[in-house]
Amino acid sequence: MMKIGAIATGRSGDKGDVLDLTIVAYDNAAYTRICQTLTVERVAAILAQVAPSPVERYELPKLRALKFVAPRALPGGVQASLHAGLHWQKAAASLLLELELP
Repeated sequence: MMKIGAIATGRSGDKGDVLDLTIVAYDNAAYTRICQTLTVERVAAILAQVAPSPVERYELPKLRALKFVAPRALPGGVQASLHAGLHWQKAAASLLLELELP
Protein backbone atom coordinates (compact mmCIF):
# COMPACT_ATOMS: atom_id res chain seq x y z
CA MET A 1 0.00 0.00 0.00
CA MET A 2 1.01 3.57 -0.66
CA LYS A 3 0.56 6.50 1.71
CA ILE A 4 -0.71 9.94 0.73
CA GLY A 5 2.71 11.30 1.67
CA ALA A 6 4.18 9.44 -1.32
CA ILE A 7 2.14 11.55 -3.76
CA ALA A 8 1.69 14.81 -1.85
CA THR A 9 3.19 17.11 0.73
CA GLY A 10 1.48 19.01 3.51
CA ARG A 11 1.62 22.00 5.76
CA SER A 12 -0.30 22.91 8.87
CA GLY A 13 -0.67 25.92 11.06
CA ASP A 14 -2.98 27.87 13.29
CA LYS A 15 -4.58 31.27 13.64
CA GLY A 16 -6.18 31.76 17.02
CA ASP A 17 -8.38 28.73 17.61
CA VAL A 18 -8.42 27.68 13.93
CA LEU A 19 -6.42 24.69 12.67
CA ASP A 20 -5.41 24.98 9.01
CA LEU A 21 -4.11 22.02 6.97
CA THR A 22 -3.08 22.08 3.32
CA ILE A 23 -2.21 19.02 1.26
CA VAL A 24 -0.55 19.63 -2.13
CA ALA A 25 -0.33 16.87 -4.73
CA TYR A 26 2.81 16.43 -6.81
CA ASP A 27 0.90 16.05 -10.08
CA ASN A 28 -2.63 16.04 -11.54
CA ALA A 29 -3.15 12.29 -11.12
CA ALA A 30 -2.17 12.56 -7.46
CA TYR A 31 -4.55 15.49 -7.01
CA THR A 32 -7.42 13.37 -8.31
CA ARG A 33 -6.52 10.62 -5.84
CA ILE A 34 -6.29 12.90 -2.82
CA CYS A 35 -9.61 14.54 -3.73
CA GLN A 36 -11.24 11.12 -3.71
CA THR A 37 -9.53 9.97 -0.53
CA LEU A 38 -9.56 13.06 1.68
CA THR A 39 -13.27 13.72 1.99
CA VAL A 40 -14.41 16.24 4.56
CA GLU A 41 -16.03 13.40 6.54
CA ARG A 42 -12.84 11.35 6.63
CA VAL A 43 -10.64 14.30 7.61
CA ALA A 44 -13.12 15.36 10.32
CA ALA A 45 -13.08 11.81 11.74
CA ILE A 46 -9.27 11.74 11.78
CA LEU A 47 -8.95 15.16 13.38
CA ALA A 48 -11.67 14.36 15.94
CA GLN A 49 -9.11 12.12 17.66
CA VAL A 50 -7.07 15.18 18.64
CA ALA A 51 -9.18 18.24 17.82
CA PRO A 52 -12.95 17.70 17.71
CA SER A 53 -14.25 20.43 15.42
CA PRO A 54 -16.27 20.88 12.27
CA VAL A 55 -14.07 20.75 9.16
CA GLU A 56 -14.38 22.73 5.95
CA ARG A 57 -12.66 21.63 2.72
CA TYR A 58 -11.55 23.98 -0.02
CA GLU A 59 -10.39 22.67 -3.40
CA LEU A 60 -7.62 24.57 -5.18
CA PRO A 61 -7.24 22.63 -8.45
CA LYS A 62 -4.83 25.07 -10.14
CA LEU A 63 -2.50 24.56 -7.19
CA ARG A 64 -3.36 20.83 -6.94
CA ALA A 65 -4.14 21.47 -3.27
CA LEU A 66 -6.81 20.73 -0.71
CA LYS A 67 -7.16 23.08 2.24
CA PHE A 68 -8.90 21.93 5.41
CA VAL A 69 -9.97 24.45 8.02
CA ALA A 70 -11.14 23.38 11.47
CA PRO A 71 -12.52 26.36 13.38
CA ARG A 72 -12.52 26.04 17.17
CA ALA A 73 -10.10 23.08 17.02
CA LEU A 74 -7.76 24.88 19.41
CA PRO A 75 -10.03 26.22 22.18
CA GLY A 76 -8.64 29.50 23.47
CA GLY A 77 -5.92 29.50 20.81
CA VAL A 78 -2.69 27.55 20.73
CA GLN A 79 -1.35 29.10 23.95
CA ALA A 80 -4.46 28.19 25.97
CA SER A 81 -5.36 24.90 24.29
CA LEU A 82 -5.25 21.81 26.50
CA HIS A 83 -4.13 19.55 23.65
CA ALA A 84 -0.87 17.71 24.22
CA GLY A 85 2.22 19.60 23.12
CA LEU A 86 2.17 23.34 22.70
CA HIS A 87 2.64 23.21 18.93
CA TRP A 88 1.24 19.78 18.01
CA GLN A 89 -0.87 21.44 15.30
CA LYS A 90 2.30 22.14 13.31
CA ALA A 91 2.59 18.39 12.74
CA ALA A 92 -1.14 17.77 12.19
CA ALA A 93 -0.70 17.46 8.41
CA SER A 94 1.21 14.23 9.08
CA LEU A 95 -2.07 12.66 10.24
CA LEU A 96 -3.31 13.01 6.66
CA LEU A 97 -0.01 12.25 4.91
CA GLU A 98 0.27 8.93 6.78
CA LEU A 99 -3.10 7.68 5.47
CA GLU A 100 -3.01 4.64 3.18
CA LEU A 101 -4.39 5.21 -0.29
CA PRO A 102 -7.08 2.77 -1.42
